[in-house]
Amino acid sequence: MSVTKRLPLRALAVATLTAGLFLGSAVSAVATEHEDPRAESFEGNAVTCEDAGLDGDLIDKGDLTFTGGKEEQDQYVTITDVADGITVTGIVVKGGDNYNVYVPGEKGLSETPPWEELRSPLNNGGQVPQISHWYVCGTETTTTTTSTTTSTTETTTSETSTTTSESTTAESTTSERDDTTTTTTSSVAGGAVAPTSEAPVSPAGDSGDLASTGFSGAWLVGLGALLLLGGGALVFLTRMRRSS
Repeated sequence: MSVTKRLPLRALAVATLTAGLFLGSAVSAVATEHEDPRAESFEGNAVTCEDAGLDGDLIDKGDLTFTGGKEEQDQYVTITDVADGITVTGIVVKGGDNYNVYVPGEKGLSETPPWEELRSPLNNGGQVPQISHWYVCGTETTTTTTSTTTSTTETTTSETSTTTSESTTAESTTSERDDTTTTTTSSVAGGAVAPTSEAPVSPAGDSGDLASTGFSGAWLVGLGALLLLGGGALVFLTRMRRSS
């Protein structure tokens, strides 16, 4: 084959190769242009906040208001609200072989919701794959309500009524002894009984124990002696009369 015939074949091969390279670069450029500029893309998989390099813990989806995000069905998820007390540190959307990490306040993503049409990176065909899973990381502030209850303690002062029982306790330090009554009975013939004189006799040794009342019984002793003498005289005169 002549040199002149070889040149067109070489030119055609070079042109085909160049066109292929150009086309591949164009496809790559198109894919890169359509990546979400609000997210940072990573290869592989992430299932925890630590995997994605985010602070905080997994937030329960019950604390989020969102649309879309159905796994293996939807391509996008839009978060419209977050429960009070929750600060979102990042959102992870996984699809295909890679995942996107969205951080509120960075790369043009607003600090507060709504966060619209969050998605995973494009697949090798330059298409947005279905979401395999997504999650939100953040911190939760627990509001502790301290209720101060003023407890009014009514102290009931028991007024102890000390009843002084005025018991008139006659503490007799000395034994009460019955006064010994000396009874003198004179038998008189014919059944006559001579008058009886009774004189209280104080027991010996009790004078020091009994309280002094200021009463003297000496005159009773004298009166008793006179009655005895009178009685004896009466008996004597009666006998004299009978004998005469």
